[in-house]
Amino acid sequence: MKHTLASAILLSFVAFAFGQESKIPKNEISLWAGSSPDSTTAISAFGRMRDARFGIVSFRYSRRFNNGDIVNLKYIADVTPLAVIDFKVPFSPTETRTTAVGFGGAPLGIQANFRPYSKVQPFVGLSGGMLYFNKQVPGPLGTHFAFTANIDGGIEIKLRDHKAITLGYKYFHVSNGNRGIINPGIDNNTFYVGYTFFGK
Repeated sequence: MKHTLASAILLSFVAFAFGQESKIPKNEISLWAGSSPDSTTAISAFGRMRDARFGIVSFRYSRRFNNGDIVNLKYIADVTPLAVIDFKVPFSPTETRTTAVGFGGAPLGIQANFRPYSKVQPFVGLSGGMLYFNKQVPGPLGTHFAFTANIDGGIEIKLRDHKAITLGYKYFHVSNGNRGIINPGIDNNTFYVGYTFFGK
């Protein structure tokens, strides 16, 4: 009787574990896009450039590390086919505005999803990468190449068939890493929305 009860409990636990596993895909592909209506100088040690606008569109690959009940960790990597910065050229006597268009990616990233078996999951993350622009940023004294770093948070709303909608905020930093004559840094309050269209 004891062995039968123990076996039943063990089988129930295994079934529960496999049932939980099936609810969370290990690999995901998403599309996200965001914009920042104005740059910020709140952390002046990093971003000192004012009145810059930023937009970005990226594809994301995510791979889950673990299957915890409280938090799930994901490796994240972004491929960015389009990034746009509109800014005033520093030291321009007429305060000329220009727009630079770029592409790039962020191969180094991690994200923590809390309450991973809930429909609405808060998350925090950070990532780093690079962008290459068709014009020097922020102007002739800058560079075409820029490093990026961001920290973000938000919620993922799980849908049926391993789909999801993401609503989030990124503190998105763009800098040439002192490779140009000037490097004021551009910090962007970027609000974004994403859609996970593949999860397996």
